Amino acid sequence: MTKPLGPFQDIWDAWIEAEQEIAQKPLSHFERATLIQFEELREHLAHGDRQAAARELIDVVSVALNHLRNLGFTPEEIAELAKSRAHDRMQGQAKTILEKYRTNYGI
Repeated sequence: MTKPLGPFQDIWDAWIEAEQEIAQKPLSHFERATLIQFEELREHLAHGDRQAAARELIDVVSVALNHLRNLGFTPEEIAELAKSRAHDRMQGQAKTILEKYRTNYGI
């Protein structure tokens, strides 16, 4: 059996049992879930707990994967989207992207 999402395939598979419910969630669900994960991340970092912080970031990936599921994408399509996005938007443009955030958003 191939794992199109590599190490993230297990996260995808863990949520199969909730696919129907996830399909009904609005954008606001995923937005709030992501914010909650970052709030928890901030707490772990404040306590110097690097491993717990890393787990919260994996949870952010989980939220993103579930939103992609909500949008109807398969693991194979997600893998292709990720490769395409990295190649077409990110490779050789990381500094430009950071500058855009600095200039447009002040971060």
